[in-house]
Amino acid sequence: MSLIELTGIHFGYGVNQDLILNDLNLSVSQGECHCISGVTGSGKSSILHLIAGGLSRPFEGEMVRHPSLMVGLVMQDPNVQILRQSVGAEIAFALENLGTPSDLMLDKVQDALRRVGLYISIDTPVEVLSLGQKYRLMLAAQLVFEPNLLLLDEPWTQLDNHGVQELYFVLKNLLDEGVAIVMVEHHPQAFKQLISHMWHIEHGKLAVGQLDITAANCCHLCTLAANDAPVTERRVQLLPHRFQFSGQDVLFGCPETLTISAGQIVALSGDNGSGKSSLLKALAGIQADIGQLPVKVLNRRPQRGIYGAEVCILLQRPSRQLFEQTVLSEMQFSLRRYQLPLVRAEQMLAQLSLSHLAGASPHKLSYGQQHIIAFASLACLQPKVLLLDDPFAGLDGVYVDMVWTLLHQLRQQGCAILLTSHREVSSEYIDKAWHIESGCLLEKALSLAQRNAS
Repeated sequence: MSLIELTGIHFGYGVNQDLILNDLNLSVSQGECHCISGVTGSGKSSILHLIAGGLSRPFEGEMVRHPSLMVGLVMQDPNVQILRQSVGAEIAFALENLGTPSDLMLDKVQDALRRVGLYISIDTPVEVLSLGQKYRLMLAAQLVFEPNLLLLDEPWTQLDNHGVQELYFVLKNLLDEGVAIVMVEHHPQAFKQLISHMWHIEHGKLAVGQLDITAANCCHLCTLAANDAPVTERRVQLLPHRFQFSGQDVLFGCPETLTISAGQIVALSGDNGSGKSSLLKALAGIQADIGQLPVKVLNRRPQRGIYGAEVCILLQRPSRQLFEQTVLSEMQFSLRRYQLPLVRAEQMLAQLSLSHLAGASPHKLSYGQQHIIAFASLACLQPKVLLLDDPFAGLDGVYVDMVWTLLHQLRQQGCAILLTSHREVSSEYIDKAWHIESGCLLEKALSLAQRNAS
């Protein structure tokens, strides 16, 4: 049974902009799993929002929905979907709108949590969850009302390996039950055994794609020059300590002294909720409720506002760091603030082949484009310490290459870089590997682990 059919769809976000969807056709039936790949900003997320009925502008073409169609959507950034303050209330929101009797809600909510592998109290405040845990929460909030079409926007990016494995089995069970799935994904190999229809979007049209499990699904890391920067000056130092928020249990312990010197790239890996983001914010001096830690950045205790352009941090939600009207003005904002050459912004956009976005609003870009613009704005400053929270989220292979190229340029200039990832990063591209596991932060011996193993 066909659940939805799109025929000859044309859609754009502005009268002076090219169409993002141009004569697009798609038909989805019960039990099918469709995966859509394509470069960053090609319109993948727009297709999901079109199906979900969430586009703010009209489209041309025909969309036929089955009368029984019930759609669930989990977006790239789960924060934009969260409505309630506690886990249980968030999942129960849909049940309340459907008029579900209150005596049936608790079992349905707890069952939804178990299905996505989120074993936490329903009273848990949403604000304490990691981004990956919030993604699972939003998935549970969709599954609780039993949709027959589930839309997923890049789940691989937001989940650690364990979370991806759990999601795989959740999706397999849904498909066996006849639920249809449409996912947008740069890393379809993680779900290759579930995918029945592989598509690639280019110039606004869908074409039959191939699931390349060799070249297309690796990191697409480019060949990079060896690190020639002298590793002498210590830029970051963590003495042994216990990392915890005021009045809460220890998040993780650091039993050894850890350091990052000028010209080093360090990758910090760990599961969702292990404390990676909190540590980066602490090093930048913007994490509240952690007390005094034996940590130094540029030989000073981290504190908000003391580093100027010398220490920069890229947050997981790039939209929080974008506030100007155009991409170029966004790139120039901090350069102007710190009296640095404004020409760096135009040079950076040209290097990234993004000059065509200079006059565009950063708020209307795709998640991946926002991520690369936010990162590039920091790279323009040429900081001494760069803290990156999941810098490859939402990026296709081409942009992943660009990020790595920029990182190694900064490294050769002497920048000390700490980046987080759910998965281990190949030792070919980093100098040190830190890992949080079982409540312990340790430096790991480098190994040529398979890149982006899923």
